Formats: sequence, structure tokens, C-alpha cells
Amino acid sequence: MQELKPGYGKAQVDGGAIAYLVDGTGPPVVGTHPYWMPKAGYATLPGFTTITVWPRGFGDSSPARSNLDYGFWRLADDLDAVRRDLGLEKWVYWGGSFGGMTGQVYALKYQDTLAALILDGTAPSFHYIDDPASIWPQVRASSESAAYRTNPSPETQCAFFGLTSRLMGEWGLPKTILNQEHNPEALAECLRRINEFDIRSQLKGIRIPTLVLVGENDPSCPPSQAQIIADGIPGAILKIYPDVGHGVRFHNPPGLIELVQEFVGAAPAGA
Repeated sequence: MQELKPGYGKAQVDGGAIAYLVDGTGPPVVGTHPYWMPKAGYATLPGFTTITVWPRGFGDSSPARSNLDYGFWRLADDLDAVRRDLGLEKWVYWGGSFGGMTGQVYALKYQDTLAALILDGTAPSFHYIDDPASIWPQVRASSESAAYRTNPSPETQCAFFGLTSRLMGEWGLPKTILNQEHNPEALAECLRRINEFDIRSQLKGIRIPTLVLVGENDPSCPPSQAQIIADGIPGAILKIYPDVGHGVRFHNPPGLIELVQEFVGAAPAGA
């Protein structure tokens, strides 16, 4: 296994550069998200080299050239530029929510570069917004959602997140991780284009070790969405955590890291 030097780096991409952070030792696990990112990077996972990738328009990455530089599709390509810059043959991707949607797109485009895939509190299509077990039918009908979609700004985004946070209640993301960098245009573009995301029929083409995590009380991407992913990807393992909400990685229930260590350790050599 190749050892990576801890620290910040930048990968050259079409139209700029993508900033990333390497920390820790062990098999490399990368994470990113298309519309919010921890300012200091993801917390180091015990036993892993933890790689944070900042999308265009975030951190020290280049600004987006247009709104088309936001979203799952561009981010998947930029992720692979980081992998090449690091000289890695394979790595593990762990993505939650929209970051998990990014991971599914990445797996379909760059499957040979993944030793394993971890999908956390996410969905395989835009139909999660119609799931009656989620908050999204109520959010979509709100004035806050309409205002944000029409005029994305820090103010309308704040109101939008305020609504979703209230509806999620105790099952939302832990307050300990809410020091995030947000880009109003990034989320707005993801929401505008979400109807383009539906890979349910393509899941059978993902043939790498896949671990699907979800909180039993996830109000954003409920277990029914995780079940579709697990049923669609051959050999996928589904783990549902009781008394856990959105973002299993951030709630960090007992035994999670040990499960991931065992799962990654059992994946074919190459990470």
C-alpha cells in the first residue's frame, strides 16, 4: 500500500485546480460533497488515510466557471483528477447524502479506481424527494424553498436550511459539524438539476464491494432509499443503525469504525 504524505495539495483540472487535504495513515478513504464542506476538512478516520476534496467554489479550489461546474457530474471528474495527482491506483470513497449520489456517479464512471464504495444516508434517484417518509414533500411545498430556488442568496439559503433543520429536528446532522462552508449557487444548481439524477437501472453495473449505511430515523434519505441501492448493487451490504438520523458517519454510532475497517480490509487488495 502506498503511503501518502500528509498535507494540502492541488490537482490541475480543466479550468482551474481542486484543493485537497491528506491526513492519517492506512488505506486511503476520500470524501466530498457538492454543496457544503467542512472548512477544516473531514475528521481523520482511525486506521485510514483520510482525504478531503473541496469542489470548485469551495476552500482553495478554483471558482466555478459557470453553474455547470457545480453538482455530481463535474465533481466526479474532479475527484478522479485528485486521485491521479496523488498517484493512487485505487482508493475507497465514502459519501453521504448528495456526496453519496456523487459516489454513485463516480463509481459508474471510474469503477476501476475504487477498491470499495461506502454510501451513507443517500438515494439512487431524485425520487427521494417524493418519499412520504422524508421531509422533502413538505419542504418542496414551502415558501422558503420557492424563494431559494428563485433567488439563491445567503439569506434565502439560510431560511431554506432553517426550515430543513427544524423539520429534521434531533435526527438531522449533529450540531458539532455545522461549521461548514456553503455556496448558495452550488446547492441551487443541484436542486435545479436533481431530476437528471436517476441511476436505479444502472446500479447493477456497480460491481465493487459496496457498504450502504443509513440511520433508521433518517428524515432526509430514509431507509427505503438505502434498500433500493442495496438491492440494486450486486453483493452490497446494508447496515441500518437504530436511533440514528441523517449522516451515519457524523453521528458515529458504536461499532461504525470497526465495521468500516472490517469491510475495507475484506475488499480486494489494491487500496
